[in-house]
Amino acid sequence: MSEVFRKALDYVRDKSSSSELKKALLEIDFPEFRDGEHVINFYINSNPPLLGRRFDKPMIELSPEMVRHIIRVGHLHGYLVNRVGEEFYYLRDGEVVAVIGKRSYAVSEPRLFEEISREIYGLGKRIIEIDKPVGWLKSLRLLFSRS
Repeated sequence: MSEVFRKALDYVRDKSSSSELKKALLEIDFPEFRDGEHVINFYINSNPPLLGRRFDKPMIELSPEMVRHIIRVGHLHGYLVNRVGEEFYYLRDGEVVAVIGKRSYAVSEPRLFEEISREIYGLGKRIIEIDKPVGWLKSLRLLFSRS
């Protein structure tokens, strides 16, 4: 999975290094990079650049349980989570590292891309159960077991 993320990031760096206009055009017309079930077809121009996936239809319903789950996943990774309308932003040191919405998500790191794909959008087997309390000890095991 990290290979497809690296290819997409290299593509962004190559195309955006030549001009600011190309950065804006990348947001509109971004090609698809695929590795099995992992697809990257979405780009947000920010610092760091955010790469992700856009769906044709809404993939998640923002029920109270799902909202708590999105916030829990962010907190388990040590991010500050902000919600603006129907989008969630994961922040680290004042920088946006992930944007999660009903029809798309974009992240700055390959590992986080895989986690959000699996845990929030259900692309793969979930490890964290939705709307189940997670104690501090289980949180530490979840965080450090995959490092």
